Amino acid sequence: MGTLTYDGESFTFDDRTLAHLQAAVTLKLRRREPFLLSWASTEAGDSARTSLWIDNAISIRYDFDQAEPGRLNDAWLNSMVEMASRASGLLVTEEPTNLGAYRERRERPTARRVALATR
Repeated sequence: MGTLTYDGESFTFDDRTLAHLQAAVTLKLRRREPFLLSWASTEAGDSARTSLWIDNAISIRYDFDQAEPGRLNDAWLNSMVEMASRASGLLVTEEPTNLGAYRERRERPTARRVALATR
């Protein structure tokens, strides 16, 4: 289990999820785009859901149990970044097992793109 420390408070995630969160948060903060980060608690005694406003002005630290998280799942990472741009923010979910549907939806051209391409 890895630890995300934000504004002096620590939260635990499995290393793989934390690695994806680190990449998504880093991308958003490099763009100077603050966002809401939320997740459902899995530990007894915690609130049912926790939300943090992620902003460049607040220190953030990632500590991992494993030295390397392995290859990041691009589709899951892209999904996280896309969610972070929404008003509802990034909701941490389990890594999807069927990413084919996500990839297909992302790669399917919209009617507008098709119309522009045929002009």
